[in-house]
Amino acid sequence: MKLIDIILEQSSTPKAVIMGGGAGAGKSYLLGKLNLDSLTQFNPDKYIEDPEHKFHNNLGAASRQVEKDVEQAADQGTSFVWDTTASGKKFDENLDKLLNAGYDVYMVMVYTHPMISYISNFSRDRNIPATSVFTTWRNAYQKIGDLNQKLKGNLSIFTNTRGGKFDQEVEDFNTAAKKGPKGIKEYLKQYNEEHGIGKSSFFKPVEMTDEEEQAFNQAVKDLDYDRENRSEDKAVKNEFLKTYRKIGAGPGDDKLRAAVKKYRDSKASKDKTEEDVLESIAEMLFSPVFQELLKHSDVREIDQNIQRFLR
Repeated sequence: MKLIDIILEQSSTPKAVIMGGGAGAGKSYLLGKLNLDSLTQFNPDKYIEDPEHKFHNNLGAASRQVEKDVEQAADQGTSFVWDTTASGKKFDENLDKLLNAGYDVYMVMVYTHPMISYISNFSRDRNIPATSVFTTWRNAYQKIGDLNQKLKGNLSIFTNTRGGKFDQEVEDFNTAAKKGPKGIKEYLKQYNEEHGIGKSSFFKPVEMTDEEEQAFNQAVKDLDYDRENRSEDKAVKNEFLKTYRKIGAGPGDDKLRAAVKKYRDSKASKDKTEEDVLESIAEMLFSPVFQELLKHSDVREIDQNIQRFLR
């Protein structure tokens, strides 16, 4: 039995170590450098990467399951490591639950530049949409000041620069960010074209039988919608199948048009949110106050802090 196992067994206070940070920040990389193997680890990848699990390649379901795992561990007073973007409301609720349950909590926030997060995300076989990359980046790192207060200083920042590999891309992104969201979008469009970056790998197209596809094509032959937009096409197909699979007939042009309008209204709202997120990111990158919060600790120092915390 390892010394840390003995210490944890003798401790009356359960411990939680949280690895937080945006998508593609390098949380798993850092975790592999820390001496935390003796603790139970909760990570959505456990489910996503298991081809035998029902949540294989289903990020949303896997993330929700990890939230349940954390809640269950908190109820049992189990010590554990939690790998999370730390960006959503559910994270805040679970963190408060841990603290209210008497847990000692130490958090390592893995920080990286938004462009490095973006590149890292699309370098993986499993990648989330660009809007999700930037939203989790903004939402996670906006919390640094509040988390430091809530955890009473039990917070370390690890800045992952990927060894300077993407310094030019970071500089180009920063230059674009000086023009606000429009500048960032223009830069990313050019970058995507040059590097062949496409859509998220988690997108699931609608599966239809030959009979359903024939009926669908007949139903939408006069419908005005963007067939090349896979998300809009998916919205229309789902609306069609919702009725067709019940009664063997389509829902009618009025309902299909309503599905198109609903999708476009939702997209317009999401586009506005994306603008707001990119605006926030641009401000954060050039904020002296925010940059001051990013005081970096190296791997050795972080590991020493955590080992002291676990005692």
